[in-house]
Amino acid sequence: MATSTIRIDEKGDSSATIKRWHLKSRRTYLVAATLVIVGAGFFVGAYAFHFFGPQNPNCWTRPPDAPNTAVFTVVMANQGANVGFNGSAYHPAPWPVMNVTLGQNVIIHVLNNDTVQAHGFQVIHYFDSGILGGLAPGKCYDVKFTANFAGSFAVQCNIGCSIHILMQSGRLNVNS
Repeated sequence: MATSTIRIDEKGDSSATIKRWHLKSRRTYLVAATLVIVGAGFFVGAYAFHFFGPQNPNCWTRPPDAPNTAVFTVVMANQGANVGFNGSAYHPAPWPVMNVTLGQNVIIHVLNNDTVQAHGFQVIHYFDSGILGGLAPGKCYDVKFTANFAGSFAVQCNIGCSIHILMQSGRLNVNS
């Protein structure tokens, strides 16, 4: 008949209890280490995405020319000689003036060159909603439509900003 020996330590625990506790402790450390590695990977990934994430388009690149399409660029800024829409602070109203022909496709490349605040852009009748919430600093947006109604339409800022009053006199003239 075989005999088994169970050793008892000073605290009164058997060696079998100590081995079970040691295995649980090792498993706990392994789970904790895995969570730390996964968590660190998540934060490193988020940090990298913040700096290298979806690349902004080059806002200084104009949209390509297309047949029967008028392309304009409107720069909004609050510094230097370019305050307002294309420097509208230093031009008599109306400014800027965009002339198109009835039935022509229109692309207005809008660029916010301000470094601090958002600015709005709206073309009455053609783009009444404007850029919702304004255009954030350094961002650009292409407004596209077909000029299907003749007339002269207001081009203006549609949100409150520090130079709002300087961006109320633009015109889109649709000639037949």
